[in-house]
Amino acid sequence: MILQNPRVIFIWEHHLSIGFKTSHRFRRQKYWHCQSAMTDSERIEMNEQVIVEPKTEDSVKIDQNRCSRCLVCPSVCPYDAIAVEEKTGEVRLNMEKCQVCGICSSACPASAIDTIYYNVDSLIGYINKRMTERNSDKLVLTCRGSSPFQVQRMNEVAKFQADNFLSISLPCVGRVPSELILKALASKAKKIIVMPCEDKYCRFKDGSKIDTRRLLLTQALLFQLGFKPDTLTITKRSNKAQIDSNKCVGCGNCNYVCPYDAITMGTSKVPKLDPIACTGCGDCVAVCPALAVKLDGFEYETISEAIRDYGSSVPKMKRETKKPVILVLSCQWSEFSDLDAYGNGTMENVVFAGIPCAGRADTLHVLEALHQGFDGVLITACKKGECKLEEGNDRAEEHVASLKNLLAQVKLEGRVDMCFVSPKNVGDLNDHIRKFMEKIEELHKKEVV
Repeated sequence: MILQNPRVIFIWEHHLSIGFKTSHRFRRQKYWHCQSAMTDSERIEMNEQVIVEPKTEDSVKIDQNRCSRCLVCPSVCPYDAIAVEEKTGEVRLNMEKCQVCGICSSACPASAIDTIYYNVDSLIGYINKRMTERNSDKLVLTCRGSSPFQVQRMNEVAKFQADNFLSISLPCVGRVPSELILKALASKAKKIIVMPCEDKYCRFKDGSKIDTRRLLLTQALLFQLGFKPDTLTITKRSNKAQIDSNKCVGCGNCNYVCPYDAITMGTSKVPKLDPIACTGCGDCVAVCPALAVKLDGFEYETISEAIRDYGSSVPKMKRETKKPVILVLSCQWSEFSDLDAYGNGTMENVVFAGIPCAGRADTLHVLEALHQGFDGVLITACKKGECKLEEGNDRAEEHVASLKNLLAQVKLEGRVDMCFVSPKNVGDLNDHIRKFMEKIEELHKKEVV
């Protein structure tokens, strides 16, 4: 592929050079993951092999044969998960520390670090396909933490006079290499808008800061090559909670649960929110009895309406499969592949919905799901020590324990459960879903008897 500019840039699978070709290696990827929902047929079309039930394995790997020992990866890793062995000089990855942010992979000049999530080849294939279908030439890349749903992205993107755009949400835009930007421009895209979180609120520490520096360099390169100044735009934002003082009853629950001390109680007993301290975890939204606190994209009514919409298809799913149907409320940082595969829709009697943190799991939403006909609700959280929002998984565990006691009083034991998963272990969540489904099926058998 050649960019249409005075200077010729040859873009290969893993290397970029100006004015001359470089050697390259191609490795067929087996996985396809993207935030936009896809059907089974679309996934099969995009991959030569679709892993239905992948075995648990590391999701990030370093190819020592490719590694040039440049030491870029340990310098950019925000979790000190990459180190150099003194004797051999080899670069080693500590998966216990790794958070699968993808920053190391996007920074590696030798393409020696492979991650199964959102690799460049898969993303470019998806971008080309979707832009052709939509007849679109504008691409929006967002972080999950900066803009949760299409409505918020549309409002933000409208500022840049960009309509009919393709939007892709990533766990962190720090995993976006310049190669992806250049390949997209060499193909269908004429304008690209990248929306990282504000630096202070990046869920992966330095992901936004690192990618901003990289994108600014890419901007400078594009300008020198004759591209328009607005070809690549960077706009930062973070999702914040909002309090409606007219609805507030002054109970103080939001102040009590906030892990960032972002909410204080005024003299009038009306809470005040510090937007600088707020990180948008949603814990305050989940505990407000007056529904006076909201978080864009994750408002009470937004999630409730989605549950009702999904619930309308539950009877048909039960009739056709003769099996129970469950709802999975998943922290969007606890799992990448399954959240994308289910695409906030339905698959194999499982309805999957993402929430900003397991702490946002609302008791009312769980009860509404059971009322709508779901046979069980599974809440997923980050594994202990890996929560991106100040131990939100611990608070969620407390909420679920209380909810279980409540359900036991009305003889609905076993209908709600919680699991701790990590994107580091591919297929981990699928295993938990399968076990929970088996548990629900056993409950059904006992009820029939």
